[in-house]
Amino acid sequence: MSTTWARMEALNVKECMRLLTDKPVGRVAFWGPDGPQVLPVNHAVVDGDVVFRVAAHSEMAQALNGSTVAFEVDDIDDITQSGWSVLVVGSSEYVEDPDAMTERSGRRLPDPWAPGVRTLVVRVVTHRVSGRRIHPA
Repeated sequence: MSTTWARMEALNVKECMRLLTDKPVGRVAFWGPDGPQVLPVNHAVVDGDVVFRVAAHSEMAQALNGSTVAFEVDDIDDITQSGWSVLVVGSSEYVEDPDAMTERSGRRLPDPWAPGVRTLVVRVVTHRVSGRRIHPA
């Protein structure tokens, strides 16, 4: 019988970035006015950084201006008890010219699934990327 640790594999940065790019939804973790918060957002990876849209005058937008945040994506299979997780840690900043950024990269920002107007683009400037995969039992 294998242990969980024997089934765990650290992922290299290249694989982490591939997995991060392939998933349209991730979770951003930040310190909000009421303490730690984790919220799902539609995202893209542009020039190695995570970008997503938020409502311009929201508490989330205010909390994401210049703070250190974590961004996580994963894919879990409950039946086989397997999956993977990727974590990006970095500083958040507003993108002044999102059109120029997307033209330069050739990547279009995804439309948010959440209702409401989300015109402010936030970039998580990547400082650290890590990931792991757990193989089926």
